[in-house]
Amino acid sequence: MLVWRIAKRAHALDRIGTGARLGGGRWNSQGTPAIYAGMTPEIAALEKLVHTGETLPNDLVVVEITIPDDGLLYFRPEKSSLPPDWNVIPSSASAAVFGDQFITEGRYLGMIVPSAVMPESMNIVINPNHPAMGEVVFTIAREFRFDPRFRPN
Repeated sequence: MLVWRIAKRAHALDRIGTGARLGGGRWNSQGTPAIYAGMTPEIAALEKLVHTGETLPNDLVVVEITIPDDGLLYFRPEKSSLPPDWNVIPSSASAAVFGDQFITEGRYLGMIVPSAVMPESMNIVINPNHPAMGEVVFTIAREFRFDPRFRPN
């Protein structure tokens, strides 16, 4: 199965979740490693767009991440079981604790969750410490540039 990231080339092949560990994210606290990806390239691009600053980066690449097809490796919580404030901006501590628990338990390779940007689309949080991580393949598919019609505020 393919999942997708839009990342700076220098960090595109990070298999240990360094960025999320250093800065934290919606589904992990600072200090907990995680790899964020979209279930489609479109949601990956939209997520990257909302997380960029004033200037659209020009050193981005599309990363294909091949993950095992085994459905038993993935946790897909029901929306009703997510913390009530899972989608607030900025992200909530309760969502990070929820994700930290997923990572710490180590039962699953990935947690499939709705995007806070577009809840009808799904993201996956990959646990870089899971034993099945050895089967995961990161490939830079191509360079990526946002359409010039996208302009920061």
